Amino acid sequence: MSTYTFVASSAVGQLDTYEAPIPTPSDGEVLIKVDYSTLGPFDLYNLDRGFYVREYPHRFGCNAAGTIEKVGANVEELKVGDRVISFTAFPPNKGLQAYTIQTPSLVAKIPDWLSFVEGVTLPDNFVTAFYTLFNQLGLPIPTEFPSKSTPPKSTTPILIYGAGTTSGQYMVQLLNLAGYKNVIATASKHHENYLLSMGATHVFDYRSSSLVDDVIKAAGGKVELVVDCASLSNTFATISKIIAPSGTLAFLAPLKLSASLSGEDGELPVEVPEELQAWFPKGVSIISVKTFFFQKDERLANTLLPVILSKFLEDGLIAPNPTRVFEEGDLLARAPNHPHMLPMSLEFLGREISKITGSNTGSARRPHFDKILIANRGEIACRVIRTAKKLGIKTVAVYSEVDKDSLHVKLADEAYNIGPAPSAESYLRMDKIIEVCHKSGAQAIHPGYGFLSENAEFAKRLEAEGLVFIGPPASAIVSMGSKSESKNIMSDAGVPCVPGYHGSNQDPDFLFKEAEKIGFPVLIKAIHGGGGKGMRTVLEPTKEAFNEALLSAKRESLKSFGNDTVLVEKYIQRPRHVEVQVFADTLGNAVSLWERDCSVQRRNQKIIEEAPAPGLSPELRASLSAKAIAAAQAVNYVGAGTVEFIFDNDTQDFFFMEMNTRLQVEHPVTEMVTGLDLVEWQLEVAAGNPLPRSQASIPLVGHAFEARIYAENPRNNFLPDSGTLLYLSTPPPTHIFAPEFEPSTSAGAAGDNGLSTLAVEPSESPLAPSLRIEQGFTQGAQIGVFYDPMIAKVVVHGRDRTEALRMLRKALDEYHVVGVSTNVEFLRTLAGNPSFIEGDVETGFIPKHFDELFPPLAEPSPALLAQAALYVVLRDIAPQSTSTHPSPWTTLASRRFGGDKSRRIITLQTDDTLNTTITAEVTTIDGRNFDITITTPTQQAHFTSVPAELLADRTTLSTTLEGRGLKTTVVQQLPPAALPASQAHSSMERIHLFADGHRTSLVLPTPQWLLSLSSEVLNAHKGGLRAPMPSLVVEVRVKPGEKVEKGQAVVVLESMKTETVLRADVAGVVKSVGCKNGEMVEEGRELVDIEPLEKEEGEEA
Repeated sequence: MSTYTFVASSAVGQLDTYEAPIPTPSDGEVLIKVDYSTLGPFDLYNLDRGFYVREYPHRFGCNAAGTIEKVGANVEELKVGDRVISFTAFPPNKGLQAYTIQTPSLVAKIPDWLSFVEGVTLPDNFVTAFYTLFNQLGLPIPTEFPSKSTPPKSTTPILIYGAGTTSGQYMVQLLNLAGYKNVIATASKHHENYLLSMGATHVFDYRSSSLVDDVIKAAGGKVELVVDCASLSNTFATISKIIAPSGTLAFLAPLKLSASLSGEDGELPVEVPEELQAWFPKGVSIISVKTFFFQKDERLANTLLPVILSKFLEDGLIAPNPTRVFEEGDLLARAPNHPHMLPMSLEFLGREISKITGSNTGSARRPHFDKILIANRGEIACRVIRTAKKLGIKTVAVYSEVDKDSLHVKLADEAYNIGPAPSAESYLRMDKIIEVCHKSGAQAIHPGYGFLSENAEFAKRLEAEGLVFIGPPASAIVSMGSKSESKNIMSDAGVPCVPGYHGSNQDPDFLFKEAEKIGFPVLIKAIHGGGGKGMRTVLEPTKEAFNEALLSAKRESLKSFGNDTVLVEKYIQRPRHVEVQVFADTLGNAVSLWERDCSVQRRNQKIIEEAPAPGLSPELRASLSAKAIAAAQAVNYVGAGTVEFIFDNDTQDFFFMEMNTRLQVEHPVTEMVTGLDLVEWQLEVAAGNPLPRSQASIPLVGHAFEARIYAENPRNNFLPDSGTLLYLSTPPPTHIFAPEFEPSTSAGAAGDNGLSTLAVEPSESPLAPSLRIEQGFTQGAQIGVFYDPMIAKVVVHGRDRTEALRMLRKALDEYHVVGVSTNVEFLRTLAGNPSFIEGDVETGFIPKHFDELFPPLAEPSPALLAQAALYVVLRDIAPQSTSTHPSPWTTLASRRFGGDKSRRIITLQTDDTLNTTITAEVTTIDGRNFDITITTPTQQAHFTSVPAELLADRTTLSTTLEGRGLKTTVVQQLPPAALPASQAHSSMERIHLFADGHRTSLVLPTPQWLLSLSSEVLNAHKGGLRAPMPSLVVEVRVKPGEKVEKGQAVVVLESMKTETVLRADVAGVVKSVGCKNGEMVEEGRELVDIEPLEKEEGEEA
């Protein structure tokens, strides 16, 4: 006899596999070969709580969809091959197995246009909806649908509470088809348009604080007929305020006496307890709907599924709800966390059986990939390569033409050019990356962050090519890629979202009305994209202010993302950005690696992050982590992901913001407090292995910070900069990877749903402070205009926040860059700000503390100016020889015929808007000691017999000033060779001094003799326009021979994603154009030469 294997519960919370013979149908029965089945709420209570289980093993399956394989005697209406769906809630023949025996009364034929996956959730939900309305509430069953006659009480208000549930949606449809004209629904906001289209006359957000008043107003008084589809004790509390004293309430049993459908420690009574009954007026009738009893109704027992439902489907009267099928993960792990319908294919069930029985792969760990390709550049590419090398995995780099000498290219085992500098022609070219993958033999692709890391189409193409995407499934990327869809999914999963409108109606008047409902201030946000694009805050509650912000947000969104759809949300005025690092595997396991605080931002982008978030209680940490895990499981997530929350500083409430479906820039702070390598975890999961650790074993040790070093000018609104890293010196790192910690030994209490393993305090056990430098560039590298201007990340870890912050300040003091403007000094000021030290952070931290973070520029101290002058003098003295055959000519200092004393006047200027001129008089006493007089517009200072020498590295000046021994780093920066000498700072030599955590830049003015030599060149090119920095030519707006006016736009450049317009300095005629659209030009290059118009007689010269 042929047998099959099925999964059943062998004890509370435990699954096992069993063998059974393929059954033969008896008289009046059919055998269904199942393609899809569902776990319903009752099944989940059975599995998780043993609810309704009379004996083990206990089978599952609320519904089944498949094909009739055999037909017993006396069955006329069904035949072999019919496509059917069946209500299989009755033991023992449940549907979550390869075969199920059913009677025709529980089977409905489905039309060819309806797929099994769409139809599988229909039977029990349709039965529940129909039975509740037309049996339990006593509404008359129409003779036909849609009803041609008006039913009694057609205008009587009927409230469907929880109409967003599948049963609730069918109830709304059925009431509409039966002719009822006053159907009030409560649901989450994103169900509103759908329910209105299905026949609801009013839809209210069940989370609204005005819900009770809204329903009573819409009903014209308290409601007589109520159906509760949620059946939670807190919904009863709300309904008791809405229902009329003589009303009828039908709830779908069992009642859940807790906020969780799984019910942590709550009970699951079928009837209403007395203490809840007492909430209602004495005349209220409360009905417990037990769907299984529908067969006791002679009108429905043999017709509801085979006749009524089949007819509804045949005539297209019922719209099946959209279904998300669970095809990945672990059944046992998923069940308690998905208390709603869990549709799944029998193919998925087969994989479950394989895992449980150990057949096929068994429990053996799968090996790592032999070779991976990193589809990225910069520090993240280097980061992935380092972990791959540690694991013995070969790496393949891809690079654009401008990145051919980059660090990630040098570190990889192989490297391939994939095109020109623009991302669209290189790092975003899926076809070229896939081609390199095949050519190199790489088995998997790590996308890093940015570029293609959150591109669902890329993930799909890799799968089609037989390559592994080291990231989440494409479906998760799609779901989380839209801010509106992701928030709808999160609402359904019980994850709190900011109150707002996330629908598709984009009418300005409608959106303004929604904003009024939400309450000002509001935030308008593009549903696609990020980085602050398409985002506007509206503080003033007027239509004019709202429409102005709306139009601006839509324009920017359309330009940035090709889509101008926006959502409107409540604007939280003192928010923090707190995010949770989650990790999930293909077996359904998901864990939290704790939270990070990323509140301090500029231009809506993070610049400093820390873990854990300051000031969070263990209980709040547990709640955040639990919601983040639920968010990941709601979309069948796999790999590393970050669930971002807005945390309200004033109320301590948190709301889902978005989920980033990739490894985050700030992941190292999580590694430092957990002792884990997240890239290694990504590779393990992508290979098909389970998560390396369970939730209970994940440590939380100490405190970590990450500071992002950007090429940008904080005092110029953080405008990006580009150029060559002429000098780069960093503090020596103590670690390449995070220091490892012993696994945690926390364990959750029985029945707490894992919350106790999440409610942890950071351990502050003694540990050595540590420092990592995550960088993708070395000295001499070019920070170009085509990519993000991040140079590196400084990551520190200490036993507590105070120690980690001290480490960060010291590391930033020692991080020295010359060649581009950076935010290093700003970060150092931020790390020393008293409010930041206290952990009083919010996303508006920078504007709130602007004056403290950007104090007025002070004149350099005389001691520092003296060091600058000494450097200029000493650098011109030839360094002493290190020859192995010394002679007086190489070992003695320089000598003068008139004596060793000499005097030199050095002029300096501050390289800032003050442009202060300083004079330094340096008298050399004996070549090693100096007298210095510093004269500034405000003071004069004298230093005598100052010993000084320039050390062998030629950048370290050793002096003793005012009794203080100093070693100061001084770096010279020569002007671009292409720039003629002038009085512009860009054409002068600069020197940069790094002392006491500050970089001071000074200019050596061009000597007059050189200015006179270059004056003819400058006069000849008076109308010449030069590139102020390395740039991309976006548009040339003139051509030779064209007449231009002074101030007219001539050339548009782009550098670091920021446009600069060059305008004519004089009125004249274009003599020549030295660039073209799309060309990359170096700093100082002449782009357009304009010959000035001759002065007319009488005009001022």
